[in-house]
Amino acid sequence: MDPVPVPAPPRSAYNPNRRVSDLIYSQLRHFQHVELKRGDLGIDPELARNIHTEGGAAKYIAAVTAALRGKTLAASAPANLAVMPAPKPATKPQAETALSIAAAAETSSASGSSTAKKAAKKASTAKGAAMPKPNKGTK
Repeated sequence: MDPVPVPAPPRSAYNPNRRVSDLIYSQLRHFQHVELKRGDLGIDPELARNIHTEGGAAKYIAAVTAALRGKTLAASAPANLAVMPAPKPATKPQAETALSIAAAAETSSASGSSTAKKAAKKASTAKGAAMPKPNKGTK
C-alpha cells in the first residue's frame, strides 16, 4: 500500500495565548483527577492552575505524562517483561467470502418463511397502489 502524504499543520494551528476549547479543558480536568488519585506526582501547582491557555495546557499535559510514565514504568513493570507486537488477524481470500455470502443467500431464499414474507409484501404494495395519493396543493 502506498503511503498517503499528510501536510504539516500550519503555524497558526497552535497559539500559546489562545484559550483552550471545552473538549480540551474537560480532558485536562480528567488529568487533574488522575493526578489527585495517584498522589503527589511532583508537578508544580502553578502548572495545574494555568491550564486555561494552549501554552499552559501543553506544559501541564507534558508534566503529567512524564510523571505518570516515569512512575508507572519504574514501579509496575517487571524487568523481564517483553512487549510483543499484536498478532495480525488472518484474512480470508475475497473469493471464499463471496461464495459464503452467496451460499447463505441461497439457503435463506429456499426456506418457506421468506416466501410468506414476500407474498405479504406484494399484498401490502398492491393495497398501497390502489389508494389515491393526496394532493399537496395547487398553485
